[in-house]
Amino acid sequence: MTLSNHPSVRSAVANSARIAAHTHHERVTSTNDLARRAVEDGAPLAQLCTADRQTAGRGRAGRGWTDDVDGPGGPANLAVSLAAATPGHAPGLVPLAAGLAVAAALRAVDADPALKWPNDVLLDGAKAAGILVERHEVSGRDVVVIGCGLDLDWRGVERVGETAGWTSVAEYLGRPVDRGEVLGALLVALDRELDHLDVTGGPADLLARYRARCSTLGSDVRVALPGGGQLTGRAVDLDADGLLEVDTGGERVTVRAGDVALLGGA
Repeated sequence: MTLSNHPSVRSAVANSARIAAHTHHERVTSTNDLARRAVEDGAPLAQLCTADRQTAGRGRAGRGWTDDVDGPGGPANLAVSLAAATPGHAPGLVPLAAGLAVAAALRAVDADPALKWPNDVLLDGAKAAGILVERHEVSGRDVVVIGCGLDLDWRGVERVGETAGWTSVAEYLGRPVDRGEVLGALLVALDRELDHLDVTGGPADLLARYRARCSTLGSDVRVALPGGGQLTGRAVDLDADGLLEVDTGGERVTVRAGDVALLGGA
């Protein structure tokens, strides 16, 4: 059974008022690129592209990586990208909406994830999923491409460099993971969270739920800022736009972008 034919995935796609089409691939360069190109070629929104392996994935600030490894039962990762209409309210909260959706998908298989601002999902303090959101204008349409990379089963997988401290859902649970169950739960949750950004009061509710799961808040952090600067302090809150507020001891700084390290943690 292919992932696109998994009952949970088929049900999620069929019952979605947003997803127009789903394509699944064994190996691609980047699911974000494929989803965006489908829209550029005239496909209707929203286009869902998933893959077992990526050979040219990327993260924030253009960092590249390869999700092309196998765990004990097959592909170790799952790449998911959705090219959709940008929400009418609070589009800056889309990365947080995606984080909540990934967290919900992991809870569906009995994991207990935390969120690290702005784009990581953690299990026991170690990264198990990452999110990359890109915004484009395509033929006069405001399009947001939501990319989620999930580490599902890295048991026995060698990891070096940045990935040395990462984990996977199967390692956390101590058992194999049903890829289709995770993807189906993710699609349902992502639909729900994006819907929140199109209704009055929805963004505030989403922010409240993100704060409750965000391990960054209340932690001492070091933030590497674009351009080479950095600041240290305590992460104290998220503002209405989902930006991190850090108390440096002398002032309260709003961080729009940057790499956040939890001092003494992930």
